[in-house]
Amino acid sequence: MSSPFFVLFWVFNSAAFLNAEVARGVQQGTMVALQSFLSVVLVISIGTGAWLWPRRGLPDRVPTANLVVTFNIGLGYLAIVVATGAFTTGMALVLLGVLAVGLLLFSVATILRVFIACLLIHSGQDILVMAGWLPYAPLLNAQAFEGGVPTWWLSVWQNTVFYLGWAMILTLVFVLFTRLDGLHLQLAKLSYTDVLTGLSNRRYFMERLTSESRRYTRSGVPYSLILLDVDHFKSINDRYGHHAGDEVLCRLAQILTEGVRTPTDQSARIGGEEFAVLLPDTSLAATEMVCRRIAEGLRQHTFYIKGESFHLTVSMGVVECRGEPIEDALKEADRNLYKAKQGGRDQAIYSMVTEVTP
Repeated sequence: MSSPFFVLFWVFNSAAFLNAEVARGVQQGTMVALQSFLSVVLVISIGTGAWLWPRRGLPDRVPTANLVVTFNIGLGYLAIVVATGAFTTGMALVLLGVLAVGLLLFSVATILRVFIACLLIHSGQDILVMAGWLPYAPLLNAQAFEGGVPTWWLSVWQNTVFYLGWAMILTLVFVLFTRLDGLHLQLAKLSYTDVLTGLSNRRYFMERLTSESRRYTRSGVPYSLILLDVDHFKSINDRYGHHAGDEVLCRLAQILTEGVRTPTDQSARIGGEEFAVLLPDTSLAATEMVCRRIAEGLRQHTFYIKGESFHLTVSMGVVECRGEPIEDALKEADRNLYKAKQGGRDQAIYSMVTEVTP
């Protein structure tokens, strides 16, 4: 974003070489030096930008390149401030804005180095000005003012530089905060997602379960809860390794996603090889069809690991809930799951919460 500003500033300054009235109000030697310096700044800015662009997706930072970029931008703006006067053009405010935005883009240590360097240079220049050894705003001369008031072209130049600088800063801030919103959404999704399977995690599932229990008090429509567990999962890990176990869990997650209504129903991995499914507005009879679809989907899938093939089954504990405390619903679903395991696995045990006794 700094390169377009420097380009526009360079082009705008070129008017001093083309317009006689403007040329009389500036020091030609200083103008040539400033334009030359800005040309170097532009070459460095474009060069580092072209070098960094293909590497923008890499996770590792490039500290040296970042330092070059920030120093280049900082010194470019500082050169304009020194040449035109900190209070004559308002560029000092633009420079502060650039440094503030830099904190959003680069590390504090990098920006602090640039800030200290710019501060020392600017303070040194101010001291020399007050001592009478350097002129204030060396780019301008007395003919840039009429009766102590800037000429029309200097006023236009001042306002253009100031507003262009802040337009660049505000545009950059807008882009950064737009990206920040996207990152917040990604982080929120990650906080509710199981990394391995891509399903919701236990935290999000419990929030949905709580919400559904509260909704029942308004609608009076029952909902169902399924807890399911891969049969003999430990033996798969022991025999084929954890990579095979991960493949099994990912396949089951895919079956769950395909076997429920999206996004109404909620599937989640709540721990290890244990999964859960929440079915809003679903009776026990309708839930039975969903369970059969899930069990059949896994049963028919053939796993190939280390030259061997095998099939897997799941056991399920299912309850129909009617606004009972979610802790009771989970306990009873878990109890039904235990019964399914003890009863030979590869089956589902169904009940209503009120039907299960402690």
